[in-house]
Amino acid sequence: MPKIKKKSWVKSKKILVNVGHCKYCNQEMTNEDSFVPIGKVIYGKYKYQNAHYDCVKENDSKSV
Repeated sequence: MPKIKKKSWVKSKKILVNVGHCKYCNQEMTNEDSFVPIGKVIYGKYKYQNAHYDCVKENDSKSV
């Protein structure tokens, strides 16, 4: 009968990270929120702005 292998890894802990402010509603966001990164290239460097998925969806529906 084969031996049962034990787990050799440990599940990592959940870490909360602040990812910035929403572009539309200006509230703070964490990595647990659903968000969309919006990037621009300025002088050869990426500048990211983040927005909640719901805020982007509302803004797109208003513009159409």
